Amino acid sequence: MNKFLYYIFFQFFIVEMGCAQQLIFSGKITFERKENIHKLMNDNSTWSEAMKNKMPKFRTDFFQLAFNKHQSLYAISQEDESPFANWYYRVAALNTVYTNYETGKMIADKIVYERSYRVEDSISQLKWKMLGEYRNIAGFNCRKAATIIMDSIYVIAFFTDEIPVSAGPESFQGLPGMILGIVIPRMNMTYFATKVENQMISEKDLSVPTSTKNKRINIKSFKDEILKATKDWGEDAPKIYWKVML
Repeated sequence: MNKFLYYIFFQFFIVEMGCAQQLIFSGKITFERKENIHKLMNDNSTWSEAMKNKMPKFRTDFFQLAFNKHQSLYAISQEDESPFANWYYRVAALNTVYTNYETGKMIADKIVYERSYRVEDSISQLKWKMLGEYRNIAGFNCRKAATIIMDSIYVIAFFTDEIPVSAGPESFQGLPGMILGIVIPRMNMTYFATKVENQMISEKDLSVPTSTKNKRINIKSFKDEILKATKDWGEDAPKIYWKVML
């Protein structure tokens, strides 16, 4: 009987070890961010229609997220160089976001037109709702979840527990696994992982770039400054604010 129990325990141990070896705790993820720039021009004017005929429907940029169990660093890796890629609402588009999950702190470098900011604050606490849908992204089985940001922006996320690190693109995090997909319908924007590399990440890979010209500010002050600067921008103001605060 003891030999039988030992055999069962041994087999269970082997299975568990095999599963554990498949998990990824550090590496690099390439994200493709696509923005529908045609939908930014929704006034149906003759000028807008003419511009749509000249420009591609989507602007596509690539970012890389380096991560381990305790930290992550998200930064641009390949910028869209299309002559029509830059647009009026294109602000805070090349963010660098460092997150420390042990200390609960984040540092984000953002460019808002002619001003550069270094936002330093606590990690935002997102309230996610788990949904019973699944999707394969970059070879990983991902579960769907959703949350609301900035009071009214609905965000869909797809995360995988095969990468048990609570991280993701931009400032998105807080799920029981790596976020490999983000959809923001109201902003006509998506983020999807195209490649996941399982590798050791050095401290150098996660070092925050030094910044001497960026204005240091916390999230509340940053929010107040953006709202004040855009208060007379009419219907454009919320579109600018949403992008800046991602």
